[in-house]
Amino acid sequence: MMSKRAVIATSTSCLDYLNLTDENLRILRLKLILNDDTFYDFTDITAETFYNRLRTESSLVPRSSMPSPGELLVELEKLEEEGYDETFVITISSQLSGTHDVCQMAVNQYEGKMTVHVIDSKNAAISEGWLTLEALRLIKEDASTKEIIEYLDFMKTNRKQYFMVDNLRLLVANGRLSGASGFLGSMLKIKPILEVNDDGKIVPFLKIRTQKKALREMVDVVIAGCKELEDFVVTYDTSDNVEGLAFVKAEMEKAFPGYKYYETPITPVVGCHTGIGTVGIAYFDLTKK
Repeated sequence: MMSKRAVIATSTSCLDYLNLTDENLRILRLKLILNDDTFYDFTDITAETFYNRLRTESSLVPRSSMPSPGELLVELEKLEEEGYDETFVITISSQLSGTHDVCQMAVNQYEGKMTVHVIDSKNAAISEGWLTLEALRLIKEDASTKEIIEYLDFMKTNRKQYFMVDNLRLLVANGRLSGASGFLGSMLKIKPILEVNDDGKIVPFLKIRTQKKALREMVDVVIAGCKELEDFVVTYDTSDNVEGLAFVKAEMEKAFPGYKYYETPITPVVGCHTGIGTVGIAYFDLTKK
């Protein structure tokens, strides 16, 4: 008898914006705190609504809040009732959020019969989401548990992930940027390109003066990297920088007509750290897939 397997993603994966209908997918929601109000990511507040508020309330300092162990336990119990016997929980990078630790804590408390694996994606936003999509694909292809875990462990760092930030204020205020000291003095004068490294940390990559030059440099770095690969997939995300994203996509399409990509807004619980104006791009090397 074939096992029934599910994947639980965290809402930081931005998968809500892809209108997926996979019956094996569940999403564990982080929360957004705006002043005295708390919202569940996407279900209570979407990217469009959130960025409109950030634009009109310039003093707003939004915060994010992790799910509780109890919230994951409820999801696990529901899946068990639905007949699932194995679940993969794929979280945002443990270097960017305590969500991975919370999920592991919940699994340690879980007393049900399902086998549960907690996987640190070492990514954020839609590149984190792409790993979930791959896990769902492998489940449909009836890959073994060992194959799925080994594949995800390999692919999560078999990539380059960059993003241009229009303003570092929220990333620094919320402590999500590693090695930021060199940037702080000129924070208002630069449009930095940041990188999510192989440890899953956000680190400085390049300091550039204007957004136009930063986007040009970022896409040139990605094009050069992708030209060395036989096969790749690209993920894009933005916190309401439509023109910036359009420029990056147009340059990629010129270099690689008809290439594979996924695109989403940056969901509020991630956007509360990046602020408005961010454009992110990542590419995964599918050569050894």
